[in-house]
Amino acid sequence: MARLVEALNRFFGRVEILALGLENERSAAEAALARGMPLDAREHARTILSVLPDSAVGLALWADAAEEAWLDDEVVTALADLSRRVPWRADVWLRLGRAGQRVGWGGARDALERAASAPEERDAARLALLDLCDLDLAAGDPARAQRWLDRIPAPLSTVPDRDVALRRAACALAQGDLDGARAAAEILGEPAAIEGRAALVLAQLALAEASAAAGASAAALPPAVVSRALDLGLRALVLDVPGAAELCAALVAASRDVLVVDRVRRVVRAAGALDEPTWAAAFAFAEGRRDDARQALARGLSAGDRAAAAALLRMAVETRDLGALDALAARAAGAARAAGEDAMAARATAPPLPPDLVRLRGAAAMASEGQGSGALDALDAVTGEGAAWAEDIRRSILRGWIPPAEGGAAPRPAAWGDVLRELARTAKLLDRLDLLAATEALAVERERPLRAAVVGEFNAGKSTFLNALLGEDVAPTGVLPTTATLHWVAWAPDPFARIVVRGGQDRVVPHAALKDTLRALAAAGDKVARVFIYAPIERLKRVEILDTPGFNAPDPDHIAEARRAFDEAHVALWLLDAPQAMKESERRVLSEISALGVPVQILANKADRLKPDALETVLAHVRDSLAASAIASLAPPIAFSARLSLKGRLGDEAALAASGWAEVEALFAEQIVDASDALRERALRRKAGRIAAELAQAASARAAEDREAVRRARAEADRLRAGAAYLRRERRAIAAAIDKALEPARRELAADLRPIAALPEERKRADAGVRAYVQERLVARLSWPLSVEIARAARAGVDAGGRAARAADGADEPGAHGEPSPRAAAHVRAVLMGMVAVHDAPDELAARPIEGVIEAAIDAFAMALTAEAEAPAPPPASAAIEQRALALRAAFEAPADA
Repeated sequence: MARLVEALNRFFGRVEILALGLENERSAAEAALARGMPLDAREHARTILSVLPDSAVGLALWADAAEEAWLDDEVVTALADLSRRVPWRADVWLRLGRAGQRVGWGGARDALERAASAPEERDAARLALLDLCDLDLAAGDPARAQRWLDRIPAPLSTVPDRDVALRRAACALAQGDLDGARAAAEILGEPAAIEGRAALVLAQLALAEASAAAGASAAALPPAVVSRALDLGLRALVLDVPGAAELCAALVAASRDVLVVDRVRRVVRAAGALDEPTWAAAFAFAEGRRDDARQALARGLSAGDRAAAAALLRMAVETRDLGALDALAARAAGAARAAGEDAMAARATAPPLPPDLVRLRGAAAMASEGQGSGALDALDAVTGEGAAWAEDIRRSILRGWIPPAEGGAAPRPAAWGDVLRELARTAKLLDRLDLLAATEALAVERERPLRAAVVGEFNAGKSTFLNALLGEDVAPTGVLPTTATLHWVAWAPDPFARIVVRGGQDRVVPHAALKDTLRALAAAGDKVARVFIYAPIERLKRVEILDTPGFNAPDPDHIAEARRAFDEAHVALWLLDAPQAMKESERRVLSEISALGVPVQILANKADRLKPDALETVLAHVRDSLAASAIASLAPPIAFSARLSLKGRLGDEAALAASGWAEVEALFAEQIVDASDALRERALRRKAGRIAAELAQAASARAAEDREAVRRARAEADRLRAGAAYLRRERRAIAAAIDKALEPARRELAADLRPIAALPEERKRADAGVRAYVQERLVARLSWPLSVEIARAARAGVDAGGRAARAADGADEPGAHGEPSPRAAAHVRAVLMGMVAVHDAPDELAARPIEGVIEAAIDAFAMALTAEAEAPAPPPASAAIEQRALALRAAFEAPADA
């Protein structure tokens, strides 16, 4: 940065210095600075100030000399006096703010804010805004840091501002915005060897991206990612970038790779830092000595070592160590109590946990107390460096709700109350009423008996088998070539049937009238949607039966109805026609059922039509076909005769003995009735998993839309800032051009004001009505044309700078094609109204040059654009919805023994 005295020499004359014979002191001071002798220059400057205490040149010389001599306290004193002498100089405020930071002066931030607000000295204002961003990043307030960056005008050249991009990436990372961080990192590219801060940000981004993709800490990340991050982190460490030691130490603490640990150890040993608490703890963590690590960091914390606190915090995050977080929180609370009202002292001794980690710690406590839903809500607000840890806790909670099967045993029941509430919550947030209804149906299904679907091709004897299973002739047989609809057989204290007719009234009939009623409806052309058959059979209290149409029925509606049974059923009983078992059509449907995850039991009907040898051959063929198609049967296939079984169940003992029914009955009792709880649990998980998968897909789609909207909003904000910067920079030339463009409007204004010219001067000045008329006409004639011309100028400046990308983005906000936004137009109106209010002869305005007014309107328009660009947009809630939906889907997809 140039010396202050060089700039102030051009601004202030040296009359007083010459008159008092101090010119030699001034020249000697500047010569001493040029020779690199700041202490000599300081003495000459102090000599000038002893005679002229308020000399701006003397104060500038003192400040320059003290700064080069590293006398920062004197720099602050000199610049504080100089800022009172030249309060409009942004470079003075900038230097004062930076020196103040070095010595801990309380007014450093105010000085930087004064520099940032300078309207003309854009370079100094830009540097001050960057410094303010750095201050807020260091203080853990990335949202405020981002707002400082938003005030920096976009460069008018096509070369992006790397300093701004670097800080935008850091702000985005701190807020968990990986998309924003990636966009900024693309501008940075591969950092040069001496760009330590860029290397650190890229290392942090690499770790954050990998953690988000894998949902894991650094210890579980791919070696290539860790190696890349470590390369960049060590580069930043060697260049002494703040935060680099904490990142590298955290990588070491989470690593179990001896080569990685040894590589870092050599670098740290070369720097003579092995005994520092941060590194001692990191290497202890890497070697599994957690207690030693905490003791090392505790020593650092006791000594007031902020680096030890930062390192412990980073290691706690990387190693998922809640105990370390608790220790930091307890220490911060103790320091706050000891410091009383001195919050600054408390922060210096033991900085508090960042808000995200406070929320994470609270969520972990709720989860340990069984308050899973509350913990999930708290985790939704965790972003930044705690995001990956929050995801681990989120997935752990959800896996706890849906425990996997262990060792091939049946899974323990899920926490269905919590699971169904989570599904319903997500469905409501995504406006998926269909999935909300499906979730509510699952809640009802939990209380219902097991559902077993009897499936197979038509004429396989499904209804006959169902009647045999129930011991009564309940299900209609022989009504049509195939059962035309799904028959749902359930328990009721009285026997009856309810026929659901599409587009008509339900029919309630006794069992004896069911066949005739179905025939009558078919003859009348009525469509039967479903048949519910109720009977006071004890078995139906535990298992409800679905009798389905045949899969090879000629009517496609029958096939669709049979497929719908898969969604309803908890288990399927597939009946084969033994004389022609396992046709290709059957194999295809069985594969489909198996893919859906519905358990299947294979039964070969019509065994009475085959001789024993042939029957054994058929069963062997069935077993081989199932194995070849990777289709599992709950138990090995059984051959029997449904026809004989029904006769036997109705009283024919000889038929029952010959039917093979005893083996079917035993299988049904053992594999289905006794296992009904496990089968229902698996079915509920299967159905809930499908709902979770659909919700995850919908949540991801919405989140993608919101991310695109955020990207476009950022692009629009950049366009607005670029337009504002162009207007401020070129306002004089723009004002001259607009003044000419407004000639037609001004002629119309002159015509409107002509009647006022004949009024006496006294009345023109004193009559409020005249002034109001002039104001209304001036605003009406000039406000909109002036606003439009300024908007066009801003647009032309942005396009000339290579930012005409809005057409490609498809954006269509106000101002996109030269039309001013309402806010900008209002700012211009306010300028014109103020002009009339302060003018002694407002009727003369139409004839006078108004370039100064136009310049003021351009400044006001630019302020409006900047305000629009800085308007904070709340992060869309869809990101949190997506995280929870994806985690719930993953919990359902978790393999057994996970």
